[in-house]
Amino acid sequence: MKGDLNSPSRFRNRLYDYIAEVKEDILNHYNVEFSFEEIGDLLISVCRSNDFGVMRYQNDKMFLDEEKFWRWVDKKLIPNTITVSLGDEDVVRLLIFCIEITYQMFGGGTKATITQKGFRQRRRTFESILVDQFVGKLGEIFVKKFLEKNYSARVELD
Repeated sequence: MKGDLNSPSRFRNRLYDYIAEVKEDILNHYNVEFSFEEIGDLLISVCRSNDFGVMRYQNDKMFLDEEKFWRWVDKKLIPNTITVSLGDEDVVRLLIFCIEITYQMFGGGTKATITQKGFRQRRRTFESILVDQFVGKLGEIFVKKFLEKNYSARVELD
C-alpha cells in the first residue's frame, strides 16, 4: 500500500521475508553482501522513485514488478556498488594519513583548529577529530574506486 512507503519500519516489517530473500539472492548471484537494513532501504528507495518502473498500479493498490526490480538490481545497483575492505591499501594509507594529520593538529603543526566550530572553548578529543578526518576522506576512496572500475581512470589520491 502507498502508506507503507511513508514508513520504512512498516515497509520492512511487511516485506521482511522478501527483503531477506533478496539479500540472499544478491549474495548468491552477484557475490555482493548487503545488510538487511541496506536492502530494505534500497528497496523502499527504488519503490518510492519508481526507477525502472518497478511499481505498477492496479486500482488503489501498488505492486512491485519483480522482473523490473531485478532488472534495476542488474543494470543499476550492482554496477554502481563499490566494496572496500579495511585491508584495502588505499584505506590503510588513509588511516595512517588521518592519524598523522590529527597529531599535527594537536601539535600545532597545521592551521586547523581542535576546538568545536561555534564553541571555541570546547576542545575536541583526538578520537573525534580522527573519526571526522577518516569519514570525510573515505568518500574520496569510494569515488576513486568507482572511477577506476567504471571508466578505467587512474586516480592518485594526495
